[in-house]
Amino acid sequence: MNSRPAIVGGFILGALALGVAGILFFGGGRLFATSTRVVVFFSESVAGLEVGAPVTYRGVRIGSVKSIAVRFSPDTMTAQIPVYLEFQSRQLILEGKNFGATPADFERLVKAGLRAQLALQSFVTGQLRVDLDFRPGTPVQLTGVGTDVPEIPAVPSDLNQLRNQLAGLPLREVAAAAQQTFISVGRLSDHLDAALDPLAKSALRTTAAATQAFQTVDDAVRQVKTDASSALHDLGSLINDAHGQFDVRNGELSRTLVATDRVARQAETLLDSLNGLVEPGAPFRSDLEASTRDLAVSTSHLRNFSETVDRNPNALLMGRTNR
Repeated sequence: MNSRPAIVGGFILGALALGVAGILFFGGGRLFATSTRVVVFFSESVAGLEVGAPVTYRGVRIGSVKSIAVRFSPDTMTAQIPVYLEFQSRQLILEGKNFGATPADFERLVKAGLRAQLALQSFVTGQLRVDLDFRPGTPVQLTGVGTDVPEIPAVPSDLNQLRNQLAGLPLREVAAAAQQTFISVGRLSDHLDAALDPLAKSALRTTAAATQAFQTVDDAVRQVKTDASSALHDLGSLINDAHGQFDVRNGELSRTLVATDRVARQAETLLDSLNGLVEPGAPFRSDLEASTRDLAVSTSHLRNFSETVDRNPNALLMGRTNR
């Protein structure tokens, strides 16, 4: 009986030890870490921002959202959305030492341009996160509401700025113009369909005619090529035959040229002889001239006798009478 309380006490002490170890393990050392809380007042919708959402600085997670509330002002009948952020002091180092999270420290950061902005955490789920960054030149809009934590000014998110820009656009006019444009495009499409159909058919006919013409030209070229090849072959054969005939007739032609040369020389000699016979003072020419004169006298006598017989046929029997 006396040992039973000791056993129970041992179990209790072991459970306490395990609990403390679990707190230290799963708490990641946060139990003894110093945290810093700040507040940001957003005037835009925070739909998609939940408790536990990350707080980042240029992509580095430095804290998380601890709470989101709505604060109404009965005087102005307006509402503000305070979002409380919490991050570990060891993750923010200022001038080589741990961030002290004093109002003076945050005042210096705000003057340097520290601003809070809502940003998309996931395009699929639409969840938001709070992004801290230095944006000097942006207006400082502090609510001035007395809180026990420092306040960081908020700037409109990119999505909210886009929404505001779209709200300032004449969307009805743009939609009407777009609708009219679509109608015009539809009419133009119908007109093009009506105009392009005959053109397409004409193009098809032209293509078919061109194809047929190309085929005809191709056939003609092939025929010309065949005829040219045959003609070239015949010409080659003719040239070969001419070469053969030339080789055969070359000897005969040479002999003919020699004989022709000999005949030409004999003709030249004969012409020289004829020139010697008929030139002035040559004996043959003198004899020929005398014979020609005698022949002329005889011809004259014969003509006279013929005239006499004509006039007097008895002269053949009785002879010519002297008068």
